[in-house]
Amino acid sequence: MEKASLEIEMVTVDEQQLAVIRFCPDLKMHEGETAELKLTLRCKADHPSAVNKRIVLLSKSFKASKPLHILRYKCPRALFTYEGNWISLVARATIVVGSSRLLKDFQVPLDVGNIHVSEDLAGTLTPEDEFSRYQNFMLLGTETKLELFLLWGGGLALLFIAERMIRGIILNPSGDMVALLTALVPIAGSILIYLAWLKTRELFSPGVGPYFRVPDGLSLRRKSKRKISRGMRFQLSDWFSGPAQTDLHGARLRVVAGNIERCPYRKMEYNSQEDEGELVRKEKTVITRPIVLYDKTVEHLPLGAPVEESFDGPLDFEPMFTDLYPPDLVATKGVEGNLFLDPSHGLAYYLEFQLLHPSLVDQKFEVASDYFDPLAFFKEPAAEKGTAGVVEEERVQPAPPPPPLPEV
Repeated sequence: MEKASLEIEMVTVDEQQLAVIRFCPDLKMHEGETAELKLTLRCKADHPSAVNKRIVLLSKSFKASKPLHILRYKCPRALFTYEGNWISLVARATIVVGSSRLLKDFQVPLDVGNIHVSEDLAGTLTPEDEFSRYQNFMLLGTETKLELFLLWGGGLALLFIAERMIRGIILNPSGDMVALLTALVPIAGSILIYLAWLKTRELFSPGVGPYFRVPDGLSLRRKSKRKISRGMRFQLSDWFSGPAQTDLHGARLRVVAGNIERCPYRKMEYNSQEDEGELVRKEKTVITRPIVLYDKTVEHLPLGAPVEESFDGPLDFEPMFTDLYPPDLVATKGVEGNLFLDPSHGLAYYLEFQLLHPSLVDQKFEVASDYFDPLAFFKEPAAEKGTAGVVEEERVQPAPPPPPLPEV
């Protein structure tokens, strides 16, 4: 008795990828029974407790009536499989007939470039930040310096007084009021020290010049057509402006991009040794395929000089659409003109502006993935446009995938 089998072959016809599904049922067991075919795309993370996600690409029923059933599925343009550092996108065909269940994974490759991809992942996306605390402190305003001085000085002074009072009580025990006062003084000192630490952490990254922003012509709204797409051109000054707040020597501006891999996982957390623990969901993102869109170092930028004048020039996003993977079907929600990205699963674009300095705290500005058109990768490059052309940008939507057709 021959066992049932399931095979899938990917073919290309007129630049259209087709999945040819060959199913051989066990007719002695299941002849005349209904077979259920499902094609799915799964987002799986490399973790034993990953919170994976899948979407159904196709669901089809047919009768198991002959030794070989051949079905063809026209893959939509946005369908592809992927093997990354944190997640994998796996396409799978499942056929259930009677008590039998057959599974088969298949690959839908997507051709992306590698010309602009850097091998130095850490150096591109997370460069080491070496800075001088003294120079950063001197950039703070006079009122801020005074506030920090009063918080730190007051807290340390109260702790010093508390130490003297505690020593005096030990040597010369006194009444309850003195003991109460002795207890309150270190508490007040500790509160001031804590507030000083919070203020220092908040203000210890003073801006050295530009104010980063997203151009007014772009929108986060789902239905908006004002998204970053292929062929668009921007000037760097569209994204930041402002005077240098101190003399800058060796300031470096970089614009870097990459892919974000997203998939959550679950982890047991314990509050104590006796605690039974709680299974908590953790979000995780991993950035891969780093590329550098812009990189320039200015030897000297005087105090008060407009930063955008020293770093002005065109900013081309085209390498993002040629060398990075687009948002996948798991990450892309909605239909036609109402597309948006799942913030927890799948692939997305990563874009960051970095103002680096040898002795000052580096400044970074990350641009949300929702500013990009999810389907831009599959469009043809348009003619060169400025930011004014963003509003008129047309969004070309892919046709919905047709159902597979049984072989006649």
